[in-house]
Amino acid sequence: MKTNRKLPAFFPTIGILMMVLAFYAFKADHGTNEVYLAQTPWENLKVLPQDISKDSLTHLMNNYSASLGVNCKYCHVPSKLDPTEMDFANDAKIEKEIARGMITMTNEINENYFKPYFPDPKPHQVHVVNCVMCHRGTSNPEKYLSQMGDMYKTYDPERDNRKEKILEQGQK
Repeated sequence: MKTNRKLPAFFPTIGILMMVLAFYAFKADHGTNEVYLAQTPWENLKVLPQDISKDSLTHLMNNYSASLGVNCKYCHVPSKLDPTEMDFANDAKIEKEIARGMITMTNEINENYFKPYFPDPKPHQVHVVNCVMCHRGTSNPEKYLSQMGDMYKTYDPERDNRKEKILEQGQK
C-alpha cells in the first residue's frame, strides 16, 4: 500500500527532471571546449608560431622541461604583480634567448637534413633532431658532449687497425 502512495509522486518528479534536461539540451551556449576557441595572440613568441594552441604550447614546454631536466623558472621570471605566477612574456633571462636559438637550430637541422629524406630518413633510426638527443635531462650537456671525441675513431698511426684494412680490401 505504501508503494502505491510513492508511485504518484515518483512519476511527476521524473517528468520534471526530464523537462529540465530537455531545456538544458536546447540551451544556446553549451560551454564550448577551450581548445576550440580562437586563440588570442600570444605575447612575445618569436620562434614558435603565433597560431599555436594553448595545449600544444603547454605540451611543447613540458617536453623542453623534461629534456633539459628543468622547470619553468629556468627560462621564465616571476611576475612583478604576483610572484607566485610566471611572467612568460618577459625576456629578462638569457636562458630564454638561448632556448630560442636552440629551437631555431633544431628546426633548421630537421628542415635541411631530415625532411628532404622523409619518410626514408638517413640514418634510418633518426627521424628528427630534438632537445633530448643532446641534453639528456641536463640543462648544460657540456660534460657529456666534451667526451664525444672519445667515442669516435681518431687517426692514430700507432693504433692497430689491421681489421679496418682487411674490411677496406674486401670492399674493393
